[in-house]
Amino acid sequence: MAKAIAERVRRYILDGSDEDLRPGGWVVAQEALRNPPPRSYPHLDALGAYWDLLHQVMERAAGVRHGAVDGLAASARAAGLEVVAVDGSFGVLDPGLGFGLHAATVLAAKERAVASGVASGQQIDDLVNDLHAAKDGGYEWVSMPFFLDLTLRKPAAA
Repeated sequence: MAKAIAERVRRYILDGSDEDLRPGGWVVAQEALRNPPPRSYPHLDALGAYWDLLHQVMERAAGVRHGAVDGLAASARAAGLEVVAVDGSFGVLDPGLGFGLHAATVLAAKERAVASGVASGQQIDDLVNDLHAAKDGGYEWVSMPFFLDLTLRKPAAA
C-alpha cells in the first residue's frame, strides 16, 4: 500500500498528474534525508559510509535526483500543492536491532550497488560486517534515518 501511495505522490509532484488527488485532498509524505546520516553513540563511521552508498545507488541505479528530498517542499509548491506543515523526526534503537536493520538495508542494495558500479561486492560485505560487529561493540544507541515530514494539500477548487 505504501508503495502505491508513494507512486501517486511521485506522479503528482514530478509529472503533474493529479488524477488521484481531488481538490482539498491531502498528501502526507515522510522521506529519509541524505544528511545527516544515521548516528550512533559512540560514533561509527560505517553508518555514514553505508548511508552515502545507498543514496549513490538510488541516484545512479534508480534515477533519483540528488537532493530530491531536500527540495521536496519546493517541488510540491511548483506542482501546485500547498505546503501545510514541514517537520522532521528520527528514532533511536537498541544497537542489536538498529545495526542489524542498517546491515540488512545495505545488503538488500548489494546487487544494484554492484551492477551500477557504485561499490564492489567486497565493499558491501565489509560494510555489512562492520555494522553487524557493532551490535556487540559497546554502543549505547543507534538512530534510524532522519526523516523530513511534509503535509501537503491540493487547493480547493475556486
